[in-house]
Amino acid sequence: MKNIPSISIAALLIFGSIALLTNCKKDAELPYKYEADVLKLPEQPFVYRDQPLPPHMSHLQFTLQNKVTDHGATLGRVLFYDPKLSLNNKIACASCHLQEKGFADVARFSTGFDGALTKRNASSITNPADMQTFFWDAREDNLKEMVLQPIKNHIEMGMDNFDALEKKLGLLDYYKPLFQNAFGDETVTRDRIAEAMSQFLTSMVSANSRFDAAIPSSWGVQNPGALTAEEQHGLHLFFGQAQCGVCHNPNSSQDFFNETFADIGLDQNPVDKGLGANAPGMDGLFKIPSLRNIALTAPYMHDGRFATLEEVVDHYNNNIEASANLHWTLKDFNGQPVRMGLSETDKKALVTFLKAMTDQQYINDPKFADPFK
Repeated sequence: MKNIPSISIAALLIFGSIALLTNCKKDAELPYKYEADVLKLPEQPFVYRDQPLPPHMSHLQFTLQNKVTDHGATLGRVLFYDPKLSLNNKIACASCHLQEKGFADVARFSTGFDGALTKRNASSITNPADMQTFFWDAREDNLKEMVLQPIKNHIEMGMDNFDALEKKLGLLDYYKPLFQNAFGDETVTRDRIAEAMSQFLTSMVSANSRFDAAIPSSWGVQNPGALTAEEQHGLHLFFGQAQCGVCHNPNSSQDFFNETFADIGLDQNPVDKGLGANAPGMDGLFKIPSLRNIALTAPYMHDGRFATLEEVVDHYNNNIEASANLHWTLKDFNGQPVRMGLSETDKKALVTFLKAMTDQQYINDPKFADPFK
């Protein structure tokens, strides 16, 4: 065997050291190399599956028991708040869905991972378990697929390579026990990410507002005494003169929305076509949202054009445009936009009633809060 010259050995050592340093530098630049973050999680998970619900919301109990586990929702909660799901680790789902704001955004348009703005206002998150379609234009009807869309969206979170996302999360040590507890092993997959996040969203039930104390029923409440006199006046206007209850009724879900769509006369010629982008002849139609926690979720409408509930009421009272697909309840017998004729006292009472739908327990519940704080 030939002797290797000492100079060659030295050269090999130097080359090896340079290669090692180069590889370490490359690893350090990879977006998924992190030290473990500290999570504020209880030793025993919060109760997501068997959370207590009032009788008028008991229809959700079956969904929770069949689609949610406490460990699955716990993992989903961490994923929901983790900015590492975005391409540059700056934006989480919770960045645009703030708990104290009913899981809505305070901005008209949300800022994405690279500073660009979304095209529509971020919808609030309230009782997704009651919903069959998602987004303002109802383009998604599967909750598991819905939770992935903001992650891969090129404006919102920009993480369209799910193989890279799986690898990225798999190298974060705090996810190992979370995936183990939720699914039986530590493997991170796209499907498991979607499953856990959908479990968390399914568990997000808001059912403890003052409105709930009045016990909502078909077209009204069973216990009006739980509301103030002004709130009761607003309630009567809501289901009567103002006709809000036609589209926002509690008949099936108790969430004050129909699983349908409407053109409410925001613009005579809508720039954003809503459903019309994919369904010819449906220009200006958008999903009717839930009114739960509505006092917290400003700004309002798909484009966040109204800053206050008072502005929303003024729109319906005086400013409805004669758009081609205007909802039938907003037209008079001549096909012209209605003028509801609400007095200032009426408008104030209507807004006061809407504020009674605020659920303080929901917006302060620790099981829905940021686990990184």
